[in-house]
Amino acid sequence: MAKQKVSVTLAPEQLRRAQDLTGSENVSDLLDDALEALIERELERRWLAGHESGDDDPDLPREVSVDLSDAPWDDQ
Repeated sequence: MAKQKVSVTLAPEQLRRAQDLTGSENVSDLLDDALEALIERELERRWLAGHESGDDDPDLPREVSVDLSDAPWDDQ
């Protein structure tokens, strides 16, 4: 993946805490991980909001009730 150089201002205590927790001194790697976690969290939040809204969006997963009472089981 191509990288883009940026300048950031960080809270030093958050940076130290992230470095302590991960054992990584590489700020670029820490920021990559943080951005990936943010993206995942936001996508999950949006999915849950859409799922919980009760919309009739056919692209959203829904619960499927399964009735196996008439299934042809091998032992019957």
